[in-house]
Amino acid sequence: MSYTNIINLDQAPLAKSVFYGGNAGAKEAVIYEHAIWMLKYPKSTRDLRNPQVSYTTSPLSEYLGSKVYEVLGLPVHETLLGVRKGKVVVACKDFTKTIDMGSTFTDTSRLVLFHDIKNSFMSSDVESYSGSGSETLLQEVLDTIAGQEDLKTTPGVAERFWDMFVVDAFIGNNDRNNGNWGLLWDMADGSTSLAPIYDNGNAFFNKRSLAQMEKRLADKLLMEEDACKTLTSAYKYVGLDNEGHHINPFTFIESRAEKDCTTAVSRFLDRVCMNKIECLINSVPENIGTLGVMPMVQKTFYLGLLKIRLEKLQELA
Repeated sequence: MSYTNIINLDQAPLAKSVFYGGNAGAKEAVIYEHAIWMLKYPKSTRDLRNPQVSYTTSPLSEYLGSKVYEVLGLPVHETLLGVRKGKVVVACKDFTKTIDMGSTFTDTSRLVLFHDIKNSFMSSDVESYSGSGSETLLQEVLDTIAGQEDLKTTPGVAERFWDMFVVDAFIGNNDRNNGNWGLLWDMADGSTSLAPIYDNGNAFFNKRSLAQMEKRLADKLLMEEDACKTLTSAYKYVGLDNEGHHINPFTFIESRAEKDCTTAVSRFLDRVCMNKIECLINSVPENIGTLGVMPMVQKTFYLGLLKIRLEKLQELA
């Protein structure tokens, strides 16, 4: 894989009539290198109680999280790190569209969210099944993967789910909700396939300040807490109180409750190369002119978390 080159996207023209949803910050569709790209801007964390303006590092997290998936050899959307309107942005290539020489784009496939697939599925256990596409109870998700016809006939769905579960634990992505993965429906022949892995912007503690990172780097216990103990998954289990509680992925992996999850850990350990991941993170510049991109303390913090998590996964395996 190639390492980080910051692209100036100020001159990239807008792609007319292309819009993207989601709540993770402003998004624009632009044309760059004869393709449609979705640009994600950092989201302001300012609110009425805390009027000081600051921004998440979600574009950097999306870029790094996606590139880690790429290092691991898993199908992932193509991303670039860039600058536009004085902000660090991530450009995510739209894998549902092609563009011709006249800059006219065509929808070649449609992304079908797991949320919508689950919303259409009725479990045989109708008394306990929520029937909600948004509900991330792990058993409901697994029941849908095993029982919904389009998922059953698409190769590799269960394997992809557990690969994402393990890699998201490694990169600290706690937002693999039911809208953040799915199938591609080919508009020419009606076939379905797994969509590339996308939406990794909640990885790497994107709201953590540099001062908080420095504090944790100076305290081994705080680093271990951040790395494994306080991390939660988007998926939930039903507790004794009959309420849904978010799963700690490392506790779940240790339980060996799902054989497919244990197998996914082995696949991950066969694929991972920390030297490549270190080169990736260290290749991101600290600054572009006067604009901060990724200070050294941030690189050290991220690499520290990844090494602790890798050691934990090796121990659990």
